[in-house]
Amino acid sequence: MGMARLTTPKGLGYRLPAEWEPQEAVWFAWPSRDDLWPGRLERVKEQLAALYLLAAKYQTVRVLCAEADREHLLGLLDSSGEAKDIELYDYTTDDIWIRDFGPLFLINEDGSKLCIADWRYNAWGNKFPEQQKDDRASAWIADQLGLRRFIFDTVLEGGAIESNGDGQLMTTEAVLLNENRNGETSTHQMEQKLCSGLGVDSVLWFKDGLAGDDTDGHIDNLARFFKSDGILIADTTDSKNPNVDALQENITRLQNFRTPQGDPFASVQLPLPEVSGQNGEPLAASYLNYLVLNGAVLVPTYGQSELDQDALEIIGDCFPEREVVGFDCSDLIHEGGALHCMSQNQPKLR
Repeated sequence: MGMARLTTPKGLGYRLPAEWEPQEAVWFAWPSRDDLWPGRLERVKEQLAALYLLAAKYQTVRVLCAEADREHLLGLLDSSGEAKDIELYDYTTDDIWIRDFGPLFLINEDGSKLCIADWRYNAWGNKFPEQQKDDRASAWIADQLGLRRFIFDTVLEGGAIESNGDGQLMTTEAVLLNENRNGETSTHQMEQKLCSGLGVDSVLWFKDGLAGDDTDGHIDNLARFFKSDGILIADTTDSKNPNVDALQENITRLQNFRTPQGDPFASVQLPLPEVSGQNGEPLAASYLNYLVLNGAVLVPTYGQSELDQDALEIIGDCFPEREVVGFDCSDLIHEGGALHCMSQNQPKLR
C-alpha cells in the first residue's frame, strides 16, 4: 500500500455511513440574509425554530447561528417549547443549505473515530456570488469538534450523493459531470475521487434531476437508499409533468443497478408533489428530501393532503422502526430546498 493511499480516507479505513445509522447530532444553519426570503423570512424563521425543536425530540441539534441572531432564535425556541438539546454555534453562513456546504462526516471501520471530508463548495456552479462563508464552514466545524479534516480541491455538495453505508453511492451525471463544478471530467475520474475521498467502492449513476432545481439535479430529490439493498425513487403518473422523461430514465437505470452480490435492488416508487412558484414555474419539490434521525423520519409536506399522506405511508413502510412525521415545507421550497437540504447528520461513535 503506497503512502498516497494511506493519506486518503479510504486508505485509512473511513467510510461514509448511511443516514439510518446511529447519529450523535444533526446540524442546521440559521438564515442570516434578509434578501433570500422576500416576504417570507419571519414565517420561515418560525418554521425553522419549530423544526429544530421537533428534531431535538430525537437527538442533539446543533445550529450555526451568528451571535447577533442568537437572542431572536432563543426567543422563538423558548416560546415554542423545550430547547435543552439545541446547541448554538457562533458562525455566520451565507445560506441555510448545510447539506451542501457542510462537513461530510466519515466514520472508521470499528466506529471509534470520525473525520471530516471537506470538499469545495461553489454555490451549485457559481450561481450565487455569496458563498465564501459557506465554503469555510466545514473547516470551522472540524476545528470546533477537534476532528481530522481531509481537504479536497474538488467541488462536491452533500445533496449530490447518497450512501448506503455499505460501499455504494448514488449520484447524478447532471451535477457531478457538469462543467460548472469541476470543468471537464469523466465518470471514471469522479468515481476515483469519490471512492478514495469518501471510502466507497462503487458509484451508481442516474442521469438528470428535477426541472427547476437550482442544484442542476441533486440525488436527494430523486432517489434515496432506505436499506443497503433498497432504493426509494421519484416517479410521476402525470404525462404532462416536465420531469416524466427524466424520471423514467432514472427508473430504467435503477432496474439495471446491482448490489455487490450481483442482485437487483429492491425498489419503491414515490410520487412527486406538484408545486409551482409565483409565476407558475415548477419548483423542485420532492418527498424524497426527507431527514432520517434516530427513531424518526421527518418528511416534507406541501399542503397536498392526499399526495402528502401517500408519501408518509410509503416512506413509513420503508422505515418501519421509525416514527414518520410530516413537516410543512410549502414556504421553504420557494428558496429551493426542503428538510434534507437544510440538515447534515453527524454519526455517533460506538
